Amino acid sequence: MSVSDSTLDRIRAQLREARDIGGNVPQDLYTHLTEVFNRILMHHADDAYDRFEEISALVKQTDLKFKDPKNDSELNAAMSAQAVSEREQWVIRSKNLLNEVNDLISSDDKSLLTKNKTFAIPNFAEEAEMLEWAGISFGEENTLRLQKSIKRLAIMSGAEALRFAGKIFGTRRDYWVAIGRLPQAEEASKDPTVEPRGKGVNETVFWVTDNLLNDWIQLPDCSPKHIQQARLIKHVFTGDLNAEVDTNPAFQGKERHLLRA
Repeated sequence: MSVSDSTLDRIRAQLREARDIGGNVPQDLYTHLTEVFNRILMHHADDAYDRFEEISALVKQTDLKFKDPKNDSELNAAMSAQAVSEREQWVIRSKNLLNEVNDLISSDDKSLLTKNKTFAIPNFAEEAEMLEWAGISFGEENTLRLQKSIKRLAIMSGAEALRFAGKIFGTRRDYWVAIGRLPQAEEASKDPTVEPRGKGVNETVFWVTDNLLNDWIQLPDCSPKHIQQARLIKHVFTGDLNAEVDTNPAFQGKERHLLRA
């Protein structure tokens, strides 16, 4: 008894109806059976009858698409191409920073930056020489990047008397810290205990970044509550400003609040 092509196509279409079988993604029976038989023919030709259910269950759980594995040269070539792309991007961004080309904002937003503004930043190259006398060095490359990055921060933020404050090491990333003053005052805090911008503990503003090629992030104003709690705890920073601070006694804030306090 022969079966027509239209009947076979109809059966295939019914088998290809995707169903949720509880695995990673919905699968269809046609694809599932194809993968099972591929495994049987390639690896279990002698014991297919005994291990059919096991192979079928494994394919359901892993959603495996049968494919011949790549050889070492193909895998290494793919990884090498990705590494070259990332390295080229890093070189381009480094050149933009050293040539004072701002690639962090669009051309339309550049018109919003304050023009012809006078700001004072120290020569960090000279400060780095004095730090080296004390046994502290960030390396010549980081020193130059830091000088250019702080200058770009001054232009973008409109800060005055901006300078490098230090580096804080974290378990995943490190914080570069800058300190300065903002001439314009922000909206008053809803918390009456928080001192206004430009006074007390909030006289200066802090910015941090984990990559000198990226933008700097302004830390929130400091509150008395965070200062009091920070004095009672010890914490190892992670490098993630939004990370929770799990300590005893408890700190009621994120890592960015503890970093500011």
